[in-house]
Amino acid sequence: MSKSTELTNQIIDFVYRQGGYAWRASSVGVYDSKMQSFRASAKKGVSDILACLNGQLITIEVKIGTNRLSDEQKGFLSNVKHAGGISLVATTLEQFIEEWSIAIKNNYSSTGTP
Repeated sequence: MSKSTELTNQIIDFVYRQGGYAWRASSVGVYDSKMQSFRASAKKGVSDILACLNGQLITIEVKIGTNRLSDEQKGFLSNVKHAGGISLVATTLEQFIEEWSIAIKNNYSSTGTP
């Protein structure tokens, strides 16, 4: 299992343990046997993990080592934030948990939701 897959699975498990719902968003193209080629996914830049906690959309991009955000990924994260969601970039489980805690606390204090 790759480090990226391992971190993705750990984050999904963490979100579940917090009472949320999370899933890995597949952005891999689909092979079209009639066209004998791959069709691109519906939306470029969609985060690796999509989650929901207490009705709040949370998007999480997993980046390991020298892997960096693409322009499409930056745009997706920015659009989610603009629409009132929470967007995070995870490089380690510890870093993710720290940023998650801050983001959830800040979001709840700004919305008045417990």
